[in-house]
Amino acid sequence: MKNLLITLVAILLCTGINAKEKNSDKEKEAIKKVITEATNAYRARDFVKIASTYVHDESLVKTASSRGGFAVNYGWKKVAENYKNNFKNNPEPAPGNYKKVNFKIKVYEESAWAIHDEIIEGNAGNTYKQVITHFLEKHNDQWKVVYMSNIRATSWDLAE
Repeated sequence: MKNLLITLVAILLCTGINAKEKNSDKEKEAIKKVITEATNAYRARDFVKIASTYVHDESLVKTASSRGGFAVNYGWKKVAENYKNNFKNNPEPAPGNYKKVNFKIKVYEESAWAIHDEIIEGNAGNTYKQVITHFLEKHNDQWKVVYMSNIRATSWDLAE
């Protein structure tokens, strides 16, 4: 009886761990999808689509830095204004091929963080690397970006 009980507990523990891992993998794929949707919307200059990937309140923070400078935007109103101006001043789709590699994602119950490299192969044969970090929150069972940091790593490599 004791052996049966131990075996049953072991099976339940293993099953629970396996289910949690599958759920975590599912969440990681959903997070990658949101991040990729945001990038594709940016490249297409699609404000409605990119807006659907962000939290729309004052907790949102978006930062960017390169050798040329840095930018920090606080709150959805400022981030939205920045995207609208960028898309108005640069209406053509962003050129080049974008590859997202080396994802590292940590999922919590209602939040997550993700970091990855983005390789941009420009049409003129130039290649850039960015390191991008996202913090995300679940809103109505959907992942939304609440923080994004974009560091163009190639800028410093070229500065030498």
